[in-house]
Amino acid sequence: MQRGKIIVGIDEAGRGPLAGPVAACALCLRNNFPFPVKDSKKLQVSKREFLFSWILGNCHYAVGLAGREEVENFNILGATYLAAERATKKLIRKFPGLAKARFIVDGNSFKTSLKIKYSCLKKADEKIAEVACASIVAKVTRDYLMSVADFIYPQWNFSKHKGYPTKEHYELIRKHKLSPFHRRSFLKAN
Repeated sequence: MQRGKIIVGIDEAGRGPLAGPVAACALCLRNNFPFPVKDSKKLQVSKREFLFSWILGNCHYAVGLAGREEVENFNILGATYLAAERATKKLIRKFPGLAKARFIVDGNSFKTSLKIKYSCLKKADEKIAEVACASIVAKVTRDYLMSVADFIYPQWNFSKHKGYPTKEHYELIRKHKLSPFHRRSFLKAN
């Protein structure tokens, strides 16, 4: 990767769950990332949270969300683009000089109305430190939000399964009335 150019990594968390928002992060490192680059989903929770603390002190970042209603209205891909655009817009608003950075988006597609130079790269979260860090921030943020949802709706045990389609979550769906966090269109498909 060319190091002369400033890089902003963009990644998301929450495309697969049956409940909760999609969280995206746009992130630029201020210091070199002194850890091996790894996708946040492949890290143990304790390691992810340790790295999250380091990242927040060593980068410029912004998080964007797309809620359940936006997932329902725009489908999961559209909601993912929306969350990523919100994160990117916030980051550029806070740090206008980053508008000229090279943006690398994890995955194979991205759409935005923002005038930025970006490229999509599959598995970028395993190759590019900025994207790996964005992945961690998005995942930890989303997990935290699902813990808040758990506090509001403790019968759903969101702190444990984070809204993902686990055996326990499906059992709870059969047992309880859906919460406002549930993506109804995801449940119709199953």
